[in-house]
Amino acid sequence: MKTNESDIKRIEVFKGISKNSIKEIKNNSDTIELKKNKALYSDRQVLNYIYFLISGNVSLIKSNENGESKVIFLLGSGSMINEPLMRKNTSGIECWGFENSKILRINLKVFDKIMENDYILAKNCMFFMERRIRRLYRQLKNSTSASIEKKLTAKLYRLGTQYGINDNQIEKFILINLNLTVTYIAKMLGHQRETISRAIKIL
Repeated sequence: MKTNESDIKRIEVFKGISKNSIKEIKNNSDTIELKKNKALYSDRQVLNYIYFLISGNVSLIKSNENGESKVIFLLGSGSMINEPLMRKNTSGIECWGFENSKILRINLKVFDKIMENDYILAKNCMFFMERRIRRLYRQLKNSTSASIEKKLTAKLYRLGTQYGINDNQIEKFILINLNLTVTYIAKMLGHQRETISRAIKIL
């Protein structure tokens, strides 16, 4: 499906870029649908596209040698999914649909050319990746905490700031507007489901 300009304007890193860049993206990209619990790409897969999330949510997941998976990021609408600069164009993580999502994709080589001619676009991408690295730093910091309750509280607070809406039913509470399960939260924190269930009860 061809990309329309309204879809392009939803993407965070496209804000402030030149009209010519918007035209090039529109003419050289398309949109695809990613179903819930379906993979967009796998770990160590060679990618020919850079992907952007128009609507919905996707999970970036890393699995260990035992086959246990950890959710590294839950990305929302407007996010750049993978990086425009990858070693040998190979992904370092896998991407799955958290829910039915709409994705814009553009060839990596074409996108690289557009970045060459648009400093704002290149800078936006670098800033986006910098924020992602900072989030990883915070995750590492929280992972060293002795208390699982503190880790869980930090994660719920983060989800509340990203996806929270005011709950009119309960005054002064924020509703995390996601279909979260205990199993998914356990994967976000890298702990067993039973451990997270106990921590939730304590909170």
